[in-house]
Amino acid sequence: MVLLTLILSVMVTLPATAAAGSLVSVEPDHSYSAAEVDAMAARLFNGQQTPQAQFSVDVFILRYQSVDLQDQPTVVTAQLFVPRYTTHAERPVYIFAAGTTGLTDQCRPLREHQVGINWGLYRHHVLAHAGQGAIGMIPEYMHFGEPDRLQPYFIAEAEARVLLDAIRALGNYFGRQAQDAERASAVRPAGAFLAGFSQGGHAAFAAADRRAAYAPDVTIAGIIGYGPTTNIESLLREFSVVAPPLIYSYAQHYGYDRFDPSLMLADRWLPSLAQDVQRLCILGLQSYYPWRPGPLFRSEFTRALHNRRLADAYPEIERILRQNSTGLSGHGVAALILQGGNDVVVNLDDQAEFVVALRNRGSSVRYLVYPSSPHDTRQIGFAEVQQWMDQRKQTQENR
Repeated sequence: MVLLTLILSVMVTLPATAAAGSLVSVEPDHSYSAAEVDAMAARLFNGQQTPQAQFSVDVFILRYQSVDLQDQPTVVTAQLFVPRYTTHAERPVYIFAAGTTGLTDQCRPLREHQVGINWGLYRHHVLAHAGQGAIGMIPEYMHFGEPDRLQPYFIAEAEARVLLDAIRALGNYFGRQAQDAERASAVRPAGAFLAGFSQGGHAAFAAADRRAAYAPDVTIAGIIGYGPTTNIESLLREFSVVAPPLIYSYAQHYGYDRFDPSLMLADRWLPSLAQDVQRLCILGLQSYYPWRPGPLFRSEFTRALHNRRLADAYPEIERILRQNSTGLSGHGVAALILQGGNDVVVNLDDQAEFVVALRNRGSSVRYLVYPSSPHDTRQIGFAEVQQWMDQRKQTQENR
């Protein structure tokens, strides 16, 4: 306990480097006893059966190098969850990408537990997995932590780089520990799983799509998607509340000549678009914008969207949406998809269609539908995810 106290009192700052995945800093954040992990998890499970933690968990704030969309070095912040083992163990790494929280730094997932907001209780979620013995990590999306920049929202390349470099950063973290016996934990990583809820599922599949080109040195043990929103056109059709920040983000990145908000959004929403999407986090977005296309989009865009004729009516817009849809590159990574039957964000038929396409492109897919569940299947599918990761780990060890 004395050693742990010494470790938690010191922030380790490492030399900055442009190498993707290099550690910039490691800062001890908090230590949770098993009972405290249970208390945090109980809030997330909210009356459902809460898994009982088997381990205490130490949390660190990692900052690591990645590469932005202008191919310049950028720093990503992540929460790292290390279960406290007393004997040597090799455990799966559960790297979790959050659902939508917003575009600006005030909406970054790291703020959620600090200020007591419930955007998804993401620390609570990964703590629950770490309490069962998995190494956990929550990387924040690109440019969170930079107050003067916006998250490149639903831009697949940015999401992929963040997650692929998270795997590299984990390797560098545990590599440094191996050289520092005083700080080394008994647990070691054994296979990195990319998991994500909603937007996070989109990000996890984006990483699989781009691994060969961006990070061929990285191995992904599997993908876990909780209601993953992989098809952008379907997302606009089914859950238009997130369309304004997405449209604004794409217009900023691709240019208004290629992705013009005035071709899509009704006049009511255009004058204050930039201000609105930067002042609202996800709960504000859900209160302010319509949840269905009719009141939000221009009538001609709505018709094309519903009739699935965007490619004919808005070819450049459709091309960009398709470019940022994820999962179907033929990456071959195994996937577990957990889908709610009462999901108002992802249409059940669309998700089933995605699963078939994913299988046809070479991925083994375990697809679970929980008929009474809404969009968030993290709680109801908790035990299934733990079991699937362990099975995948054992399969890989026996090869």
